[in-house]
Amino acid sequence: MRGLDRRQVLRGAVLGGVGLAGLSVFGTSRAPALADTADYTSRAAFDALDLGFNNGDGLKNETNESFGQLGWGESYVLQSYLLMYEANGDAYYLDKAADHIDSVLANRDHVRGVTDWKGRSLPGWRLGHPYSCGELFLKDASGTEILRLRSPRAYSKLIEVTVSEGTNPGTFKIYARHPLPSFNKPGDPCEETHDNLSMDPGSPDYVVRRLWDGFSINDVGLTAKDLRPSPAPGPNPMPLSATMAAPFFHSSVHTGQIAYPIAKYARLVARSPRLRRSRSMRARAAEYYQAAAAALHIHDDEVRTTPAGGALYGYHKGDPVNLDGSDLPHNYSTSMARGWLELAMAGQDPEPRARAEALVRNFRDDIKRLPDGTGSWTYYWTGGDCYRGWTRESGISENMPAIGAGTRGEDISHGHIEMTMAITAHLAGVLFNTPDMRMLANTLTRKVLKTQDGRPVTSNWVDGSGVTTGYRQIVAGWLGLAPFAEDRTALVGTVHQMLRDTNPVPGSVTMYASAWLNWATRVSP
Repeated sequence: MRGLDRRQVLRGAVLGGVGLAGLSVFGTSRAPALADTADYTSRAAFDALDLGFNNGDGLKNETNESFGQLGWGESYVLQSYLLMYEANGDAYYLDKAADHIDSVLANRDHVRGVTDWKGRSLPGWRLGHPYSCGELFLKDASGTEILRLRSPRAYSKLIEVTVSEGTNPGTFKIYARHPLPSFNKPGDPCEETHDNLSMDPGSPDYVVRRLWDGFSINDVGLTAKDLRPSPAPGPNPMPLSATMAAPFFHSSVHTGQIAYPIAKYARLVARSPRLRRSRSMRARAAEYYQAAAAALHIHDDEVRTTPAGGALYGYHKGDPVNLDGSDLPHNYSTSMARGWLELAMAGQDPEPRARAEALVRNFRDDIKRLPDGTGSWTYYWTGGDCYRGWTRESGISENMPAIGAGTRGEDISHGHIEMTMAITAHLAGVLFNTPDMRMLANTLTRKVLKTQDGRPVTSNWVDGSGVTTGYRQIVAGWLGLAPFAEDRTALVGTVHQMLRDTNPVPGSVTMYASAWLNWATRVSP
């Protein structure tokens, strides 16, 4: 296996290949894969993928509440249309984007009249299962909630909990089990039992203390919070058998993913004299600017500043997530940074640029520049809590009492968010200069792209380690680096062949990959 040799082009990529006819065959919500000879750098191929994905409606009518279908799905459809506009100059794609954006904005919490776990109805998109903690409230005989149980495990909404009398008189027992086979090993199921528990804070068997001391992320990972105003010896919770609920919250990475293309639309119109001549388009761009800004502002109180003048996002302690109280991975902050960068380019307000610059700085300063002209970075900020890990004594988190150091490198999939941020920052003239972009392009061509059995694949990690076929579509999200690559044609050809090798069917990431291939083939540096 080796990196992409800039002197070699994978000849299987047909950059000027045959266009597609008969698009009506993609008019259903599930369409067959395109032919192996399809040219995914062509407008015809993209349009076929678009039409084949829910008849061109993508996921625009979904909410973000379950599985983050807007953040990890529709956001790529929106980005795809804007990339296709940049690649082809046809306002048809701006109209497609606007149609989808209008639906996405109609599904904001405050428009629908729904609230998050704090009872707030915000101008954003709440998120729940499978990303939030599982949560269950236990009541006393009067019906008063006296205890909250949580689990930070993924898919914790499925966790089954039984509360019953304890073995010793006057005590109670909690049994919890995660039913997903992936979380259960033969002979070692993902379950835990806590017997002889007490509601007395002075007892060594006080439920809050027992669960805190016994916490293990390798099991269900239960913690408990006493909800009584003045905890004291008192009645036990009533027996029950129930599954946990998934409280709704707002995630900066999801907000950033969704708001970014909305802000980009505003910037494209603001920076184009031709588009600005349209009164309706100006009005739409102004509306989108305000909507994107309002969504990004939801997370203002989650920003953490660094001694070096950088910034990143974190969760508040007690939020219903598994990293409450801690800073968050690079992809969260870079996702938000893209939105602020687009707003900075779309208007005259200096605030978005200042916010973006601090976020960009923290990521840029965390990249390790290597002697071979490439770069490497980690999933978490190297100066943060998650990178170091924490103990129970630190008191950082309510839901994750202790966690080991998170020093792993960044993976290719999350890395594409950081690359699109770097590309946007360079366009905005914020910190990322041309040598930086060449270094990132070298990382892509020399480390990320590999061959296996004569076919193009990618590494697992941005430092070039590991090999996978699983990132062959999403690696197209790195193609904004194509103008800075040593051999742009070879790079585009390799990514094109990887997309072909996936035998792609219409979907959000497939559209995104084809849109980037269109962009990389046509847009000049």
